[in-house]
Amino acid sequence: MALKIIPFISSVMRRFIPSPSGHEIRAAVRVGLAVGLPLLTIFAMGRLDLAVFAAFGALTALYGHSEPSGRRVGTQLVVAVALTLTMAAATFFAAAQGPTWLLGVLLVAVVLCSGALGAVMGWVPRGEIFFVLVLLVLAGIPATWTKALVGTAVGLGAALFSVALTVLDRTLAGDTGKPDRLRDRIAARLASIERRQHVISVVAATVGVLAAWLAALALGIGHPYWASVVVTALMPALLSSRVRSRVVHVLAGTLGGVAMAAVIFAFEPSPLELIVMIMVCQAIAELFIAKNFGLALLFLSPLAIGMSNLGRGLPWGPLMADRLVEAGLGAAIGLAVIFVVRELAGIRLEEPSQVEAR
Repeated sequence: MALKIIPFISSVMRRFIPSPSGHEIRAAVRVGLAVGLPLLTIFAMGRLDLAVFAAFGALTALYGHSEPSGRRVGTQLVVAVALTLTMAAATFFAAAQGPTWLLGVLLVAVVLCSGALGAVMGWVPRGEIFFVLVLLVLAGIPATWTKALVGTAVGLGAALFSVALTVLDRTLAGDTGKPDRLRDRIAARLASIERRQHVISVVAATVGVLAAWLAALALGIGHPYWASVVVTALMPALLSSRVRSRVVHVLAGTLGGVAMAAVIFAFEPSPLELIVMIMVCQAIAELFIAKNFGLALLFLSPLAIGMSNLGRGLPWGPLMADRLVEAGLGAAIGLAVIFVVRELAGIRLEEPSQVEAR
């Protein structure tokens, strides 16, 4: 029954991208397969308890959207390693049943490291968003040491499978150009970015993410990771003159995405139907993610909600209600951090055309 929503999703895609290029279609298919094939394999093995690891590892495929294929391979290799380390930290924390303060320390480390790495690599989407989601979701899932090791291995396998598909796509497209050397790429990027602003941006993201997470915990809101994820989505507005439009896009995209998720999950999708939905949403998100983040959120929201509950069987209603409440909480905290940091740091607002796509 849940698959009936797929024609509606397709019509939304045609409305905003009437004639996607061959490259865009090929990329969307690649990204859909990157998440779908590992999940279908896990499903066939009867190990849905490991599906969330495969789904999170496959997020690797969303990076490097507008890059030449040689550079995209390098980008995704770095993302694969970083995501695997994040999954390992989260699952080992869960297996050790670590204290809340330690998770806070891990959260700060993940935001600082992924934000700095994202700035140096020029990641699109912004570095912190999926890493925060992965850390906080997996840290909240009970795990044994064996499951932590196996799950991390599954996540790494899915991440490397995404890279392998990118290499295959490059080969099929006849791209024989020499891949960028990561050392040269990082050096060029460091020479071009305004370091003070990027340091301020990463620190502000860390403060905002931690504040949103702590606020959600203090208020007793279930699934407190959503508030932190919304903050990461807003942080690019710190260096943009379009802060209000960014907030509107994030909130509208989140509301629309949760509404779409409500329709999908009202049918109580089976695990197989949920996997198909995740494939479709991740493929379509690939088409929008570098063009309009608000539209991408229409598909990223049900994608994230579905991934976070894959193999867990939690009630859908509370998940979506928490997503909406925490979107408002995260938006309020994110805006407060943006305006306070701008005032304290005296940040010069850039013209919209000068700000990197995020």
